[in-house]
Amino acid sequence: MGWKQLFPGRGSGSERPHDVQSDQQLVSQCYCPNGHNILSAQHLYAGAPGILLKLKTEQRQGLLSLSPIIGDTERTFHGFAQQVGDIVEICCPTCEQPFPIYNVCRCEAHLIALFTSASKDYAACIGICQRLGCLNAEIISGRDLRLLNHSHYC
Repeated sequence: MGWKQLFPGRGSGSERPHDVQSDQQLVSQCYCPNGHNILSAQHLYAGAPGILLKLKTEQRQGLLSLSPIIGDTERTFHGFAQQVGDIVEICCPTCEQPFPIYNVCRCEAHLIALFTSASKDYAACIGICQRLGCLNAEIISGRDLRLLNHSHYC
């Protein structure tokens, strides 16, 4: 799947939600390693379904919904007391399978891969840091994940 198919309005013929700017990249598909769709129409951001993740630590667990707009920091915690600096396990809200590690973030936590196709293809993934409050604790494009991997530019 090409990058134009991942982001509506970039050659796919789809209409963008009404609050998403034409220069913003919108994740229109997102899956766990087992192929479960993790976009949630119950959690909207700029009129688009949010990305729903299960967060776990040794003491607690809850849900996090994220804006599907690349680089947007809007998010909502559900039943999870956020503590900046905590490292959380990021899992599928359906099967609770942890998302795989893509690389080590500059903050020394892990960058987690979320797949934009049901086939678990690392060439078509986006990511997020598992440390709450990290600069990379937002949806990062696959391109930026690869740049972080090679140059640690964060």
